[in-house]
Amino acid sequence: MRKHGALPPILSVVFVDTLGYATVVPLLPFALRGHGAAPLAIGAVFAAFSLCQLVTAPYLGRLSDRIGRRPVLALSQVGSIFGFALLALSSSYPVVFVSRVIDGCSAGNISVCYAAILDSKTEDERRRGISALGAAAGGGILVGLGLSAFLAGFGLTAAALAAMFLSLLSLALTWLAVPETRKRDRASLNVSAALRLPELRRGGIFVALSATLQAAFFLTLPAYLAGALGLHVQPATVLIAGLIGVAAAFQLVALPRLLRHLGPGATARWLVFVALAGAALIAAAAHGSPAVVVGAAIFATAAAALATVSALLLAEARPDSPMGLVMGLNSSSATAGQMVGPLAGYAAFGIGGTRGLGLGCIALGVFAALGLRGLGHG
Repeated sequence: MRKHGALPPILSVVFVDTLGYATVVPLLPFALRGHGAAPLAIGAVFAAFSLCQLVTAPYLGRLSDRIGRRPVLALSQVGSIFGFALLALSSSYPVVFVSRVIDGCSAGNISVCYAAILDSKTEDERRRGISALGAAAGGGILVGLGLSAFLAGFGLTAAALAAMFLSLLSLALTWLAVPETRKRDRASLNVSAALRLPELRRGGIFVALSATLQAAFFLTLPAYLAGALGLHVQPATVLIAGLIGVAAAFQLVALPRLLRHLGPGATARWLVFVALAGAALIAAAAHGSPAVVVGAAIFATAAAALATVSALLLAEARPDSPMGLVMGLNSSSATAGQMVGPLAGYAAFGIGGTRGLGLGCIALGVFAALGLRGLGHG
């Protein structure tokens, strides 16, 4: 299959994978609470998934450098199928916990898709592909949240069956449409050696900082909208879906142009500045004012795009490195940020309310700006 045909099927796989994930995850806390699980136990389920992904993602990425992108992508999807099948059988705490561990250990879907795009021959193809992947993931989350809301009345079993079907569809897309893109001329590098390279360490730290910035706001967003606008669950969900849609559209339409004209380093600096401006507006906005929504839209769009650009900066920090391994490190770094971000966001919101969240996001934005030093001068 021709290389220029790789992007559409890979985008389809990312969209379907994130759609399935977003269909199930919002319903898990409600199902576990129905079985009497304590809040800390519910948090442990999500932490287990993240911890497994943090540990295994670099090794799955390195495996894709050795045996190919398609087999590892298929392996990850099989893990998702088994995980969702367990959820369909039972929503008891032990079963849900094991399901999340299986899915976390095999969670190489997105990082392998990133590596496949970065296997492209030209810089322009890589940058356009990375932007499109971010938009596809955002679109999958947006549609998945809608599907989750629709299936909520039928229970977790229905959502898990839908997600399992979507994973089967993604597996079929992988075998029938996704070409093998792995290059055989990459330098030999293992995980421990990669972690000793200063360029990859700096890039990984910036990925983690960008993910922390994004997670701190997005996962605190329901509480922020309730406090700043008095919105309840349904209208807040609609507004959050709108913000995700705006962020996805920006990555699809505007981000490739920014990368083409400015390069990833200057684009990242511009996005950090915009995120800081949005955070300042969040901190200053009066309760109930339109500035609440405007600030949220500015910050959410910049933070989501920054997470995508950070992956590109990491890849271009050592372009001779095996891309599967590098994108596995990207996934681990992002997971670390996604674990820290909600703690930082809710801590800032708990201490200072909506103004505190804005000030907390400003602080995280400053850390991200400092993390950019020495990265991506183009």
